[in-house]
Amino acid sequence: MEHDRPFDITILGATGWTATICAEHIARTQPTTLRWCIAGRSPSKLEALAAALQHTNPSRNAPRIFTLADLSPSALAPLIRQTKVLINGVGPYHLHSSPVVAACAAAGTHYLDFATETPWVRSMIAAHSAPARASGALLIPCTSLSSAPSDLLAWLLVAEAGPRIEVAAAARLNMQGMQGGSAETLLCLAERYGTSCFRARSERCRCEPALGGALVPAPFTGAANEAVVARSAARSPEVYGPDFVYREYAPVGGRISAMAFRVCVALGIWLLAWPWFRALVRARIAFAPGTGPDREESRRAESAEFRAVAFARGERRPLARSEFRYKGALTDVSAILAVEAAAVLLEAPGESGPGKGGFRTPSTLGMPFVERLRKAGVQINVEKLA
Repeated sequence: MEHDRPFDITILGATGWTATICAEHIARTQPTTLRWCIAGRSPSKLEALAAALQHTNPSRNAPRIFTLADLSPSALAPLIRQTKVLINGVGPYHLHSSPVVAACAAAGTHYLDFATETPWVRSMIAAHSAPARASGALLIPCTSLSSAPSDLLAWLLVAEAGPRIEVAAAARLNMQGMQGGSAETLLCLAERYGTSCFRARSERCRCEPALGGALVPAPFTGAANEAVVARSAARSPEVYGPDFVYREYAPVGGRISAMAFRVCVALGIWLLAWPWFRALVRARIAFAPGTGPDREESRRAESAEFRAVAFARGERRPLARSEFRYKGALTDVSAILAVEAAAVLLEAPGESGPGKGGFRTPSTLGMPFVERLRKAGVQINVEKLA
């Protein structure tokens, strides 16, 4: 990558729900000398965002504005070639963002997004690993609250307890509602790939006091998060060991609650398979894309807690535990994850270069990423138990 590119960070789709919070986080917390750009389709919306950001922090460099008519290769190329790290907020990714990944892979531009779309991520890895490796681009999809905490906690446990372990994890999310872009992604995934990607693996109810008692395999994002952690382990077999296992669960309170939870999830997945139900959700239930729950109320009421424990294979006594906690709006922490990941990529130019690029996972950013998240208000802890 050329070091004289004019934009350190570009936010594509900058006026979207989570991408706007990325811009706000940059304005509040990143160095005032950062050279950055906000990009999208609407000049008026981008100008309004830039004015609001300048009001947030008048002492920092204002973002440059870059308008694209579409996401065609010819429209993207001038922006991508001028950017060191791109944060992509244009979803659903499987509908809109394949050309963005292709352009970054070819140009040596580092890439981050909030994707939870495992079939699409898999197709991007197959299509663009070779050009990214050649150009030096580091491509890190799934850098959001949905997947990054799982990946980081598993990596921290391996570092603490050693390889050849089993990691079990569970999350509790207090949320005001699903923002419109996430709901639309869920519906579009059902339309494009079917509902099988939402189903959890088959496993009996498990009792694990360290994770909240009764647990069942996590539906919807569970399989996606397990896939991200599996990619981390496959990339570093000398760190994770040949027998590493990661499993994600949903806490359900008790066995009767587990049965009720499974029935409700099965019904929800069955309903998502029907076009009439998806149309009803779009028309009457979900927030429209680009909108969501009241931001200030979400910041007061929402929270996220991820916990993970490590076991020696075949043993039930935990060796170590880790946790990721955040009090505030869930979209805020997704934005924090993406921006702080971008900052790590900017600070370590020697980690990439021609022949060194390719797809990565959030945990490959290591302790610099963890420390940045801690400074941004995320509680991340790991503790050896035995």
